[in-house]
Amino acid sequence: MLNLNSVPAGEQREFDLIPAGSIVRAIMSIKPGEISLPEYGAGNWFKAARETKAKWMDLEFTVIGGPYDRRKFWDKVFVDGDKLGASGMPEAKEIGLRTLKALIDSAAGLDPSDMSPQAQQARNLPGVGALNGVEICAKVGIKKGTNGYKDTNRLMVAMTPKDNGYLPRDGSQYTQHVPAQPAFQQQTYAPQPVQQQPQMMTSGAVPAWAKR
Repeated sequence: MLNLNSVPAGEQREFDLIPAGSIVRAIMSIKPGEISLPEYGAGNWFKAARETKAKWMDLEFTVIGGPYDRRKFWDKVFVDGDKLGASGMPEAKEIGLRTLKALIDSAAGLDPSDMSPQAQQARNLPGVGALNGVEICAKVGIKKGTNGYKDTNRLMVAMTPKDNGYLPRDGSQYTQHVPAQPAFQQQTYAPQPVQQQPQMMTSGAVPAWAKR
């Protein structure tokens, strides 16, 4: 039995949303799913709708540094659906694959047009599970709430070095873009050594504090 009568009184904290358009560094976690899709590698990373062909991954992002340090936001990457796109594959899959490539390019600090052997190797994954725990540069958006639910933050786009305002992993240009907010001071962000070639965090290396 769980008796909560003796819990000390106190107010629950309710955060304001991260302003839309804010640019942050964040660790990405893939939430466990119900099914596996062999073409995306081993692991049950996906969920499926009951009445449509829709299949997706649930992603959680934990901000690193700045005024929103350790704040979280979420998004989904759809990889199947009913509507076919111009290529003949489901439109949701077309968009999902582009999103996955953008996440890899952001994590590895790659220009999307870079087709060097090193860049191609960075994009060649054993499966989507390799993206669990990577660190990306993200532009944060706001998803409007429906059916009585409040608005929530979401991933607007995974940013790459070609994008204006991109924040590198080494922190050398970490002047965080926060609309109508003071600039984040660089000294509060601990720089990491500059990578000499595209590298991503090891799969599954999600810090304990990012799992809360």
